[in-house]
Amino acid sequence: MSDPPGVTAEAHGRYPDGENPQMAELAERLRRLLSIEGLAHLVLYDGDLAKVVLDADVSGDTDDEGVPLISRFHEQAGRRLYYLLEELEPDFAELRTGALIRTVLRVPSGAIFYYLVEPGLHLYGATSAAHRIDELDELVADCVNDLRAMVNYSLLDYGSYLSLKSETTARPTSWSRSDDPAPEDGDVVSASHPAPGPVIDPLRTALDLDGLHYIAYYAGDVYSADMFHHPALRRYFVATTPQRRRDKYGRMGLLLPGVARRMNASLDAVLEGEVLQIVLDVEQGAVYYHALPGQRYLVGVTLDQSRVAEADQRVARLGRELTDG
Repeated sequence: MSDPPGVTAEAHGRYPDGENPQMAELAERLRRLLSIEGLAHLVLYDGDLAKVVLDADVSGDTDDEGVPLISRFHEQAGRRLYYLLEELEPDFAELRTGALIRTVLRVPSGAIFYYLVEPGLHLYGATSAAHRIDELDELVADCVNDLRAMVNYSLLDYGSYLSLKSETTARPTSWSRSDDPAPEDGDVVSASHPAPGPVIDPLRTALDLDGLHYIAYYAGDVYSADMFHHPALRRYFVATTPQRRRDKYGRMGLLLPGVARRMNASLDAVLEGEVLQIVLDVEQGAVYYHALPGQRYLVGVTLDQSRVAEADQRVARLGRELTDG
């Protein structure tokens, strides 16, 4: 992994829990990500305890211990994010889609990344480079997989970046191509409001076997559509049923605006603007929250880890369609 541009002599590192050779080695590897024009703040946590804190720019006021306030704010934001995401663990345990391995919070001015490195160990990263979010997200994914390889953990397909790097991704023959037409009315698609209409039709069109498997639109009423009954998705329902998953995602959708509000409060000191999108990437797929004007929002789901990026794009396109329309 090549060093990103923009690292300056002002870059600063500290070890709140004490320095040792192992933490120093981790800090050196993480420092390659540090960039004023990119990932300007990185914090490695063991649980809620910061072990390594790296900042590309340490200008500005300091606290009584001489620590830059902006560095302290990011350390606190990552700790609060840890507690917020811990509260979602029982929901994902009930869904049986595996551990939460990657979280991305997008705001107008940038993004926060929060990655599972190994059990109990997480990496927090923050950027104000809103135009580089996808690029920086992939850099974090590569770095975290390098850290996992150091301790003989298998690589994880964070954000489906490993799948995207592969020339081909093996698929069961029953999967559709991504350019297949949108599903028609029938047994393979379920909708909360079966009759076609100006709301349900766009939701159904957004669904795709090679991407988005569930979508719900919250606008006073709740409209949803999914492909959980499609035969090609049967392998995802060995230990549960489509209806149980549908009910659970519906309940989670009601909780996510509150989670977003609490995240806004936690991140207010480090990034300007309210959370627009949340990606909750688990071992088997991802859940997406996409805020829309007028207190409306979308909740999307993919069950296919290799299609996390594609599903993310589909939710974003639907959000633009519902906003511009």
